Amino acid sequence: MEMILDASAIMAVIVKEPEREKVIQLTKGAIIVSPNMVSYEIANGLTKMMKKKVIEKERMINAFRHYKKIPIKQIEVDFEKALEIAWDYKIYSYDACYLESAKRLGLPLLTFDGSIARIGKELGINIIGG
Repeated sequence: MEMILDASAIMAVIVKEPEREKVIQLTKGAIIVSPNMVSYEIANGLTKMMKKKVIEKERMINAFRHYKKIPIKQIEVDFEKALEIAWDYKIYSYDACYLESAKRLGLPLLTFDGSIARIGKELGINIIGG
């Protein structure tokens, strides 16, 4: 089974957030799919933690190394459709990329982001996680 993971799900694993075990359980045996911009969002999420002073440099770098070891099938995004979703729901393009990919491919989306989950349900996407 394939499923799309957004950055919130991946971050839960690599920085050991409370949802970590849930992500690991839900993805056992699954093919993890994510838009090809996910590395940028993961790096951005880690630097946000740095700016909030909730992560040290070594832990930040190690978290990104851990992320790179996760077997993720990265896919192209239809950015025009993603921008339409972003416009319609007034959300960031990163979030719209996960929604566009899940909708277009008919795959479930694992997220812990409440607004992505709500919009995904409105778009008819099977939301897993939060």
